[in-house]
Amino acid sequence: MTTPEAPRGDVVYGLLRLAGTDVALPLSALREVVPCPAELAGLPAAAPGLLGAIELRRLVLPVLDLQVVTGRGEARRPDQVVVVVASDDRVLGLLADQVQGICEVPADTLVAAHAEGGGLLFSHTFRHPETGRAYSVLDAAAVLRLPGVPTVTDVTRAAAPVRDGGPLAGRRTLTVLRCGGYRLAIDAAHVHTTIPTPDLRASVLTSPTCPGTVVFDDREVPVVDPLVLLGLGELARADTGAGLVLDLGTGYVVLALSELLELAQVGPDDVLPTPSFALPRPDLLAGVVEVTGVGDCLVLDGDALLVDPQLSAFAAVNTALETTRSGDDAAVTAAAAAAGGAPSYLTYSIGLDLASRLDQVSEILPYPDTLTRTSVPGLLGLVTHRRAVVPVLCLSTLLGRAQREVGPSTCLLLVEVDDEVVGFAVDALRSIAPLTWTDADQAVRGEAGDRGPRSARPRWCGSGRRAGCCPTWTCAPWPDGSAHRRCRPRARRPTSSRPSEANPRTRPRRWGTAGTRTRERAR
Repeated sequence: MTTPEAPRGDVVYGLLRLAGTDVALPLSALREVVPCPAELAGLPAAAPGLLGAIELRRLVLPVLDLQVVTGRGEARRPDQVVVVVASDDRVLGLLADQVQGICEVPADTLVAAHAEGGGLLFSHTFRHPETGRAYSVLDAAAVLRLPGVPTVTDVTRAAAPVRDGGPLAGRRTLTVLRCGGYRLAIDAAHVHTTIPTPDLRASVLTSPTCPGTVVFDDREVPVVDPLVLLGLGELARADTGAGLVLDLGTGYVVLALSELLELAQVGPDDVLPTPSFALPRPDLLAGVVEVTGVGDCLVLDGDALLVDPQLSAFAAVNTALETTRSGDDAAVTAAAAAAGGAPSYLTYSIGLDLASRLDQVSEILPYPDTLTRTSVPGLLGLVTHRRAVVPVLCLSTLLGRAQREVGPSTCLLLVEVDDEVVGFAVDALRSIAPLTWTDADQAVRGEAGDRGPRSARPRWCGSGRRAGCCPTWTCAPWPDGSAHRRCRPRARRPTSSRPSEANPRTRPRRWGTAGTRTRERAR
């Protein structure tokens, strides 16, 4: 049994989801990533996991599915990709589920893997320096030595010039992609992951810049059209075939793409600056680079994207999705409720969780950096939005609670009140999901799958002209007599726990503890 030779110095790995496992591949062995076509060309060869071949510019590349080799065979999916792996001037395509990005790993954190008799397809393991997730380092040479698996000569790129003692010294790894009629590139270090064929969902955020949202990491994440962001036009919906995920710290943003082209290594001086007057958004572009076999590409400035105000605003409004709780027979997915026609609710926090019908919220905005203060009691200030002045109110104080401190997740819910827009400041968004509201005391009928998901009992809060702010509040004029309206407690009528005199068989209606309206049944 031989011990795998440990790399020297820090190593940069490409992170992949492959054969149902998180694997890492040294960038020196990772040539590029391309979409996997629905049908592959046949080859006059047979080997476990050999799917066929794809045409990749100047070569016919055999493609292998390691799931079959490792005994984890699963049905193919249309969103899978092919990772081009190289070793000793030979290349092979591996079917992969997802590209997760890259990371730099100190060599002393790698743990060598052993097996009696050999046969391992990975050489080391490590934990991701930031997430702690376990990865296995794929042994490219061992994969290309699998019996009966055809490989081809590596002509994917010309030999790189040797500089400063090594072919990769000082070079940059770029993720090259196509967005409509434009070819873009971004440093791979700024790519959190990529997703194939994003399924865009309508949202209150929908606009030319944000065509919708996608589900990623158990949350709804805004999708941004990079062409609109860069002032280069608009990406056609039919041409949206992939997504590139950026992690801005406060949340995720997905850049809509047409396709991922490849990973390219370029020299430190290969990215050429462009005159600022020649581009609508020169602050978001680092220059232009010529990639062999692809052509000229606009290079996105990753550092500038991560601090761009527009992208930061979208990252701040990621919303968590409702998840099914184990052991709760009545809890089902939000999709089941949507299929049953249940309305969508926005749940959010002001120190306690509240919910409002989504159609009562016209927009969601990040909390502004500055507000124009006024002396009106209860008003946080004014902000301009879409050529209108929007008064901002603290929803917590309107409901008789203490005013909340502004945090990184604070945002504004814009609603229409008497044909004017008002912003309510809330601590954080929780989820957007169809919910079927039920009385906790009423009898449950029917199968769980037919009833929709049960709420986690956030308080109901209506907004705008359709409802009062909550069941115990009503709209009233401001003290100064202006046309604007505020919320104040609604007068309660005394109730009795004894049966009503008019109808001794019934009890009066009351408001339940979760804010849902209930009626006691006749005894």
